[in-house]
Amino acid sequence: MSEGARQVVEQFNEIVKPEGGSVTLLSADAGVLRVRYQAGVNEACAECVIEPDALAGMMRDMVMTLDPGITEVEVES
Repeated sequence: MSEGARQVVEQFNEIVKPEGGSVTLLSADAGVLRVRYQAGVNEACAECVIEPDALAGMMRDMVMTLDPGITEVEVES
């Protein structure tokens, strides 16, 4: 498992944790990082909760800098 993939998942888990969300690493192979995303809730700012597609894009951008072998992120929600 890629250390870069682990770091990215840990960082995004910390980002979504305050709203009760979580990001869990499922796998990282064949250039694809797969994660499970449980979105949190922010009653004061519903649009502040990250949508799964947006999360995938942000994670892809970050993981490609840490592990260029990963070119795609798939998010299960």
